[in-house]
Amino acid sequence: MKYIRSFLLILIVFTLVLGACGKSEEQDISSEETDEQEEKVVHLSAPGEIPSLDPTLADNDFSFNVINQVFEGLYRLDKDGEPQLAMAASEPDVSDDGRVYTFTLRDDVTWSDGSSVTAHDFEYSWKKAVDPETTAAYGPQFEEIVEGATDILVGDKPSDELGVNALDDKTLEVTLEAPVPYFKDLLTTAVFFPQPKEYVEEQGKDYALDSDHALYNGPFILTDWNGTGDTWTYEKNDQYWDKESVNVDRIQVNVVKDTQTAIDLYENDQLDRVVLSGDFVDEYQTDDEYHTYLTGGVRFLKMNQGKDDEETELANLNIRQALNMALDRDAIVDHLLNNGSTPLYATVAEGLANNPDTDEDFRSENGDLTYYDEGEARDKWEKGLKELDINELELELTTSDSSSTKVLAENLKNQWESALPGLTIIVKNVPPKQSVEANVTQNFDLILTGWGGDYQDPMTYLNLFITDSPGNHTGFSNDKYDELVLKSKSSLAGKPKERWDSLLEAERILIEDNAVLIPISQNGTAYLEKDKIKNFITYKVSADNYKWIDVEA
Repeated sequence: MKYIRSFLLILIVFTLVLGACGKSEEQDISSEETDEQEEKVVHLSAPGEIPSLDPTLADNDFSFNVINQVFEGLYRLDKDGEPQLAMAASEPDVSDDGRVYTFTLRDDVTWSDGSSVTAHDFEYSWKKAVDPETTAAYGPQFEEIVEGATDILVGDKPSDELGVNALDDKTLEVTLEAPVPYFKDLLTTAVFFPQPKEYVEEQGKDYALDSDHALYNGPFILTDWNGTGDTWTYEKNDQYWDKESVNVDRIQVNVVKDTQTAIDLYENDQLDRVVLSGDFVDEYQTDDEYHTYLTGGVRFLKMNQGKDDEETELANLNIRQALNMALDRDAIVDHLLNNGSTPLYATVAEGLANNPDTDEDFRSENGDLTYYDEGEARDKWEKGLKELDINELELELTTSDSSSTKVLAENLKNQWESALPGLTIIVKNVPPKQSVEANVTQNFDLILTGWGGDYQDPMTYLNLFITDSPGNHTGFSNDKYDELVLKSKSSLAGKPKERWDSLLEAERILIEDNAVLIPISQNGTAYLEKDKIKNFITYKVSADNYKWIDVEA
């Protein structure tokens, strides 16, 4: 489940400028720069501060991108996006019914303080994630998958009854509700990472609030982050079991929100990679260091229908459908984004999964579930206003404060106000961390967000909107939708075609029937990257992977 790799996927893919500060060409070579000549150093940047470093509590792509570099689970994605053994020493023993997995951990896996990573660390973190008191956004990743999780998440069972047990320090037994075809992929995601119980409980509320209050078991350790600052460093983890595969000594990251500023730093050799917003693509698309790719991230707007039994005007279906139909996605993609993105009229990304019988792509088979029609949008709008007994409506649109996101927000405002008489849009640009907070607390009317997926299955998008999912934040609840999605995680897991049809129907309920979201685009990424940078690994779904990044002289 990546809340829209996510939520901030939209922020990362749309605005991320990976690079950071160094000296200007006019400055003398300092002692620090002399050290860099003796080290392999990569300079990256980010669009804002880190929202969360806690693998259990994180709920957005920006956080997951950081977490993936400094923590690791039983599996890690390889360079081709396939799960490879990580903390696990070998492939697990699996029972004949496909439900019980027995993992053996490596003998040489340690935390950054030299203490051993144990099976108890996995048991602790998994049970913590499903405990309702934790309020982990990704707790539902376990629902209908790991035995007992469904009842635990709603408070009907204690977390100790989750089907995960450390048989000893090196042996972890996991019992599933039913066979899960994408279980290995799930284990590469943050909520399934281990946590050292004694250390976490010793730190209490201070755990993972800054780089000094966490232990790491991934390729890098995080340093120089004070919890709210605009700079941090990834340093090679000398305790990492596969440190020989880590090529660079450190990765320096600074926050750079403005694309032009990032480009200036890049051209002055102070950034090694920069993601381009659409207004810079034409200028650089013939450059030898210019590249593009289509991600699995999708950009959309959530509409707050209300919570705690108090409905908003957006609980009106005609109003939601009008807002959907009033947007020209083709114009947004072609003239505003201009970065390889494609228009989106549904939820699940193209190129993610294929029909088990016909091999047809999910997106192609389910087709467009909404559309652009300004005339019909106006009719729906007027009908909705009449049903609400109002003549005008003011809605607040919350977005991040990056330069490119601000431009998109103004475009959305202009399209809506032009097409829908009586509508006023108030744009609220806030830092990424505040945007995440607004989303998870459902403190918005409309919010520009997205999802990137965690594994290659439609479930990674659809699971987000089941009732009471910590990633829902819309007020949407539909019994039929819940049934279709949850059955696809459990009783239909061993029936590929029935499961496929169930997920197709669920997506139609979400968008075609209920207009829960306003899809905008499947994210493309246009970027500049120095030729000296090798093996900067990105995936259609899942966080970026810096493990193998290298710098050639």
